[in-house]
Formats: sequence, C-alpha cells, structure tokens
Amino acid sequence: MRIRHWTQMLPFLLAVLSLPVCMAGEPKPSGFMNQSDMTLRGDLPFEKAWIKPGVNWAQYRKVVITPVDTSHLLKADLWQDFGRTGEIKKDVENLARYTRAAFERAFFADPDKRFKVTFSMQPSPEILRVEMALTELTPNKVLLKAAGFVPVYGLAATAVNQTNPSYVAIEIQLKDARTGETLVKFADRKKEPFTLINIDQLSWYGFAEKRIDQWAVKLVETLNRKPGEVVDKSSSFDLKLW
Repeated sequence: MRIRHWTQMLPFLLAVLSLPVCMAGEPKPSGFMNQSDMTLRGDLPFEKAWIKPGVNWAQYRKVVITPVDTSHLLKADLWQDFGRTGEIKKDVENLARYTRAAFERAFFADPDKRFKVTFSMQPSPEILRVEMALTELTPNKVLLKAAGFVPVYGLAATAVNQTNPSYVAIEIQLKDARTGETLVKFADRKKEPFTLINIDQLSWYGFAEKRIDQWAVKLVETLNRKPGEVVDKSSSFDLKLW
C-alpha cells in the first residue's frame, strides 16, 4: 500500500520539482548594521556579506551568542495586517529566544568543534561575539494554507503555498570580543521553503524556525570553511509531510 501511494505521488513530485524556484530577494537594510560595504556573494550561504581581510582567525576559539535584537522588527507596520497585533510582541520574543538557542545548538553539534560556546561577556581576545537581528518576519497564512489539505495531490496545493509566501530576514555580525571590531557581516532574507502541506503550516512561525535552524548550521559551516571553499545555500525545498 505504501509503495502504491508513493507511485501515485511520483507524477506530482516531478511536476513540483520542475517548477521555477522564486528567490526571496535581497535583504533590506534595517539600521542594525551598516550594509554599505556588503556585496552579493555566490560562494557563501548568505545573500550579502562582508569579511574583513587579514583576520587571524586562529586566535578565536570560542563564540558567545548574544541576545537577538528585534527592535527593528517591531517597528514594522505590517503586523496589524495579520490580526494578531496583541500577540506580536510575545511572538517575537519567543522567536528571538529560539534563534539564540538554535545558533548555540549548531555550534554545540559541530563535529569539528572548531569553536567552544561560552556564555561569558568578558572582553577576551579569543572570543567571537555573534550579534544578530531579526529584521523581517511575516507569519504563515494559516487559514489560507488550510485550503491546501483538500487538493493535496494537485497543483492547487502548490499554488496556495507559493502565491502567498511568508518571509524571514536576519542580519548577523561577528565582533572581536576584546576590541569590539566588526570582522564579519551577513544579511539574508528567505521565504518559506517550497513544501507540500505539512505540520509547520499549522503554526504561525514553523517555517521561520526552520530557516533559522538552516542559518545557524550555515554560519558554522562558513566559519569552518577552508580558503576558497564554497558553502552552498540552504535548500528551497522541503517535501516532508511532517
């Protein structure tokens, strides 16, 4: 029965994979950090980047993940359009905590153990301070997505998902904990992954948490990369049903 089910799904999956992938577009400056010297990069998993040349990366053995800035996000007027104005501050605070924990988890889980996670805010010359801001966030259009449960095997489900995408954007800067000098800047904006109807669409920010998890892993991969090595961007597809 299971084999027959996936055999029936195969034409749909092939049609899905042949669709063009819509990019989220460049992240817009929020004021959290200066983006004037940042450029589009094809070798890094973040849309825009700047890395200070000549940094002695060997001296840094620890990272501290600071609380995530949401002040620029909360200034946005778009929240009132989603009918959850009274809950937005709580939503954002929860997602900020999730983001900080996700980046800590990514460093803890790194098999290379290049950096040790510390919670010290001391100005040590061996610590990289990771500062982040969530700068754009739109919740899932839950009621609209629910319509996709009906035509699960048809392209109508795809249309429901792709014509009303949600977005999340992040800015990341790495600083020398002793001097406060900025060594690295990243900015990225992602729409929700292309997906069949799955459990993430039953929560307001399930897609955003997924993107945050991806960014965390990609930051670790970027800091571990060898000179000239390309770090691929995160996938725009998620074909899991759960």
